[in-house]
Amino acid sequence: MVLIIGEQVYSRKCTLEDLEEHADLISSSREFAKSNEYKQLPDEISRTIYVHQREFAVIGRSDPNGFHLIGSDDATTCHILVLDNQCAVGVIHLDGEETDESLENMLDEMKKYAPDNTNYDAYLVGGFIDGSTRQYSHKLSNEVLKAFSSMKNVSFHLKLAAITPYNDHIINKIHYPLIYGICFDVNTKTIRKMNFIDFGPAFRLRSVYLSVHTHCAWCIYSSLQGIVTIKEFSIDKNIVKRYYEPLYLYYFYNDQKLLSMTSTSPEQERSSYLTHIKKNILFILKYFKELSEWFDKQTHSIVYYRLNEKWITNNTNVIEDVEI
Repeated sequence: MVLIIGEQVYSRKCTLEDLEEHADLISSSREFAKSNEYKQLPDEISRTIYVHQREFAVIGRSDPNGFHLIGSDDATTCHILVLDNQCAVGVIHLDGEETDESLENMLDEMKKYAPDNTNYDAYLVGGFIDGSTRQYSHKLSNEVLKAFSSMKNVSFHLKLAAITPYNDHIINKIHYPLIYGICFDVNTKTIRKMNFIDFGPAFRLRSVYLSVHTHCAWCIYSSLQGIVTIKEFSIDKNIVKRYYEPLYLYYFYNDQKLLSMTSTSPEQERSSYLTHIKKNILFILKYFKELSEWFDKQTHSIVYYRLNEKWITNNTNVIEDVEI
């Protein structure tokens, strides 16, 4: 239907330039971007759903597993969006891959919680003034704003827009994002900048899926099901030979080269990025041949469920991670 900012309604298109007219929104967004970043506490892990890049999750008011914190991290040019329809909260980590379809997928899941509710509060963060010729951040900001103003049968009330120029600061003449991660509390409706220490079940497998497949954002968790499901996928041996083997042979021990080969914003990545990407490479090289055997033959998936506040799978074939 429309995007609503204050009393202004955008029914066809909205851009970063249009946001300049909304001083109050910009001021509050800048203030949030400059606020303190929290480090996830150990006792918060059992109450948190973590959303990886190109994933989304939805938590209802009464989650069967007691989750009420939801968030995502490691966004540089990527954007993290929180939607709240008063019955459920959804978080999606967008990277510019099939943005419209990804948003529609999350909305479809959220509508199951409140079929008649067409009003959504929106909190959007991410991006910075990146110096790339492709302007990843600027492009993605405009994609999301346009989707808000043109998506059918939904009204988005933009409460936070800490994106691209309003999420940027300069250190030694280099631009950086102020926000990398956020956590939203479903109970209190509060949002914090967050540095996560736990990324949920099957994080390496989920990260590898992102690395080897082009796809829109997919649902990693919904309170209606209360489980985490990893859909079956395989890794093309040609991709391994053409990309991952050379990455390991020529760049694995050269951090700067590896950063430039794998990131849209190598100077701005968190220090943990290199560890994650190296583990992905090793995981793919070691297990790509046997990966298809890990998935259940009937459900074509790997399912994790909660038991005593821990994620459990009955699949004994799964390898959770590798060491460098």
